[in-house]
Amino acid sequence: MSGYGAPWAAGGYTATRPRLRGTHRCDVAVIGAGLTGLSTAVELLELDPDLRVITVEADHVAAGASGRGTGLLGPRVGPPLSVARRRYGDGVARASYLWSVSAVQHVLDLVRRHRISCDLVPGTQLVVASDEEAAEDQRREADAARVLGLPVSLVEQGALPAVAARYVSGLRYASAATLDPAALAEQLARIGEQRGLTIYERSQVRGIRRGLLNRVVTDDGEIVADHVVVAVNAFGAALGAPAGVVGLRVQAGVTQKLSDEAVAALDGLRTEPLIGHGELSPYFRLIPDGRIVVGGGAVERGPFGSIAPAPGKLEAAVRALSPTLADVEIESSWAGPIAMTRDGLPVVGHHPEDPWLHHAGGCNGHGLAVSVCNGAHLARWIVDGDEDDLSVALPWVRPKAPWVPRGRLMDRVLDRYLAHLTAAAGQPYAPIQGRDAEPARRGTHV
Repeated sequence: MSGYGAPWAAGGYTATRPRLRGTHRCDVAVIGAGLTGLSTAVELLELDPDLRVITVEADHVAAGASGRGTGLLGPRVGPPLSVARRRYGDGVARASYLWSVSAVQHVLDLVRRHRISCDLVPGTQLVVASDEEAAEDQRREADAARVLGLPVSLVEQGALPAVAARYVSGLRYASAATLDPAALAEQLARIGEQRGLTIYERSQVRGIRRGLLNRVVTDDGEIVADHVVVAVNAFGAALGAPAGVVGLRVQAGVTQKLSDEAVAALDGLRTEPLIGHGELSPYFRLIPDGRIVVGGGAVERGPFGSIAPAPGKLEAAVRALSPTLADVEIESSWAGPIAMTRDGLPVVGHHPEDPWLHHAGGCNGHGLAVSVCNGAHLARWIVDGDEDDLSVALPWVRPKAPWVPRGRLMDRVLDRYLAHLTAAAGQPYAPIQGRDAEPARRGTHV
């Protein structure tokens, strides 16, 4: 683990595992060494230790969102409950939310069972509203949760914790935690390797040749496999990943180490991060070494590359939290790739013409619990040959997401919209007006 961790940790990580060279035969080939791919591989080997499993990664373990996330582990999947009830009915809305709660528990159990050191801190999440319009949205959401019998509570302004006193209301979600996602991913890789998993890094997959046996082709080799799992989230458009998934880059940052006074004033952020209600609204967590990780700074189209530094926006959001933070500065910022879908739901299933080609992705910025749990489900489907544990009730078990118009003109329109969101993200207590993108109104975090 030396030199490895999340973007806010000291040092960095470079690929140390070999490239894929030559032809290799296995039972399951997993493309992508992030949380989805690694959890799939580990679960496969726990269910059947005799399986031959190979994971191939274009860069290094956790090089994408899994190594650049801010570590918010919490429930919620897809659109708000009030929207999900109208769209899918009460039964599906309730089942979907309860599945997200079980996904959080799955990660907690995984960390404890394998004694994974990843700075896990159990707690809750508080989604906060900064004006009356957002507060009304939260009341509708609390009403929907009450009707469905779900553990979501409305916190009125007078009952908000001191760090959230300037907000109008909040929604508290139980069964949550924070952790270092990069450390989780790297330790999953090592657990898999102890069980016989082979991981190849720096091996960009150039294509999948479908047939009686699927062939995963790289520049220097290929894998011949009975099953192939595409677990590349925002990067997979050319690899058989589901259609309708759009890759974006979102920004986060970390402050300098806070004073003892500031840490004491903000200590509640260790166990209950604040998440703004709204598209790209700022969100905050206090990490173990006394710094604040903040997200919501900027967003750009495409999963590749960085985002032009904009520490002023992140600093403004942090400084507004408390008078003790009036002079705090952002120590570093980074971009993380996320995958969005038009309906706000992830995608997990198999290729419509090839039941041995599986995929999972499109977590819409809420992927820490969803991606790990989806990987475990894929493994069980492969071993048991049955999708019934999810497909009966959950609308994201599907071959693809709703169609998203693309092309030069539509990309320009999307770029302008994302620029608008980025500009609005610089106003930490002025949420975006309008309802053009319902699924994202709770906030998107990497």
